Amino acid sequence: MSSAIPFREIEVPVYKKYKAVCFLASNVKNCQEIKENLIKANKDYDYGFLNAKNVVSLEQLYSGFYKTVMSQHDGNMKSRTLHTELIYSLSPFKNIMDCLNKFGISKDSNSILIVKIVESETLNNYFIKTQQENLKSIIDGEFLEITDDSLQEITDIKALEKNYKLKIRSTKLENNWPSISRNLVSITHLKGL
Repeated sequence: MSSAIPFREIEVPVYKKYKAVCFLASNVKNCQEIKENLIKANKDYDYGFLNAKNVVSLEQLYSGFYKTVMSQHDGNMKSRTLHTELIYSLSPFKNIMDCLNKFGISKDSNSILIVKIVESETLNNYFIKTQQENLKSIIDGEFLEITDDSLQEITDIKALEKNYKLKIRSTKLENNWPSISRNLVSITHLKGL
């Protein structure tokens, strides 16, 4: 049995400066500790920690990453770091604190999406192995492969409806994950227009 945890690399060919490596953890028991270390700016926790209940698809994740690197390239970032900008990019809210509170990790989170954005030349096998080892030491949870199916199993439809102001249950969107994903991506891309 391999000790490596599953991951997914993401990149946007038009913005080649950055890539990201992503991990998904469920049944996380130490979110409060993770949140405290983020607040302390502990270097071992230098990731984007997202509440996975708000991410329904790889399409949504790629879209958020695209918006993040585009904002950085264009000099239009709304936050100080790429990881916070990713949380902002995935959220429909304009206020950074609202984005962090609803889309970032909280003490009540139990499934988290962990994203490490780095310059492209940094992302190699050694770097990924180092990140896997670090995450195994700081996260008390079960690591899953990042797929649309695994994300949708974690998704909280009530939270999506509340956060995105989108009616899903008892509509044609119910159980129509591709349409839900496209709607969420559209909502975030229209933010601020």
